[in-house]
Amino acid sequence: MLLSAARAYAQPDAGNLWFVRGGLTPSFILPTNPFSLSNPQNVSPNAWAPGFTVEVGRRTDGSKDWHQNYNLPSYGFGISTATFKNHEEIVRPIEAYTFFSWPFARMGSRLSMTSDFGMGLSWNWTAVNAPQNGRTVLGSNLNARIDWGLYLRYVSTPRTTIFAGLDVTHRSNGGLVQPNQGINVLGPKITVQYNLGRDAAYLSELRPAPPFHSDWDVIVGGYGGLKNVMESSSPLVRQDFHEFEATAAVRRRFYTFGRVESGVDLMYDGSTGTAVDEQGYVWRAASRQPLSVGAYGGYEHLIGRFSAFADAGILLARTSDGADRSPFYQRYGWRYQFNDRMFTTLAIRAVGGKKADALELGVGYRIHRATSR
Repeated sequence: MLLSAARAYAQPDAGNLWFVRGGLTPSFILPTNPFSLSNPQNVSPNAWAPGFTVEVGRRTDGSKDWHQNYNLPSYGFGISTATFKNHEEIVRPIEAYTFFSWPFARMGSRLSMTSDFGMGLSWNWTAVNAPQNGRTVLGSNLNARIDWGLYLRYVSTPRTTIFAGLDVTHRSNGGLVQPNQGINVLGPKITVQYNLGRDAAYLSELRPAPPFHSDWDVIVGGYGGLKNVMESSSPLVRQDFHEFEATAAVRRRFYTFGRVESGVDLMYDGSTGTAVDEQGYVWRAASRQPLSVGAYGGYEHLIGRFSAFADAGILLARTSDGADRSPFYQRYGWRYQFNDRMFTTLAIRAVGGKKADALELGVGYRIHRATSR
């Protein structure tokens, strides 16, 4: 038995990569506070909304190139709630979301700057912003939740990590229902994370990044979505309109994490020219009027197969007069690359930089030819 002995490990080197964490944030409601609209009592609503988050996630172990490129990031699923006081009402939405945590700048063996991004759903918006109309303050009981935070991350022990920084959260229904006022909160946040396994990998040195090669590609794709433009509690008036887009763009990947893009959009907006007369009848524009053509530029940030992008565009031509519409539009969202060619997109189309106009789902095809510096 002694002659046949072999070396063995009691635990795998990487250990258990899962973790749990909880966070607290006393957030300030940024102007315009939607609870202050249509307030017949002229009483200022509460400007603060304390929140609480609980998250379950998984650390990366450095076994893949993108783990190393992103300084061993983590990702996971979270639930949260916040307390909004609307005069005599208390609003406590319930939220579920996914998150990605990127320690983008190391400041020592234990300290780093970290950026967290989360996206999910928020519901239970039962309060109203005008007692006489009986509608929820955000126009819908179910809304999108987008969160971004910038934190100092300190690995206090191999099992405990502390985050402290600034967090901003946006909630709105994405233009699916009117009114779509949205609500934005900003405030400090502190989070404590407990690792189910030792975080020895983070305390070790990263291996050198592989050499970067720039490349060009072309994408073509299409989006489709629904929107609502009538602010009325009547189900006959509050109807959905279809929106479609076809797009083509040229992109250049200029560094490890990102690429820039420039393209054109052909857009159809079924709500163009919609109006309601005194009898409550809905009038629509002629079939050719909802068409428009736009050009845009943007940036896409790469996270493995996922990417987050932001585009800004201007309408070059439209068949309606568009006197009441801004010629500038924006698109924010996620892409997921199924393989080297096919991808899918979930995006919010906006006007004026902050007002959501439609929620869009799309697919696309990538034409790629690699080049090197």
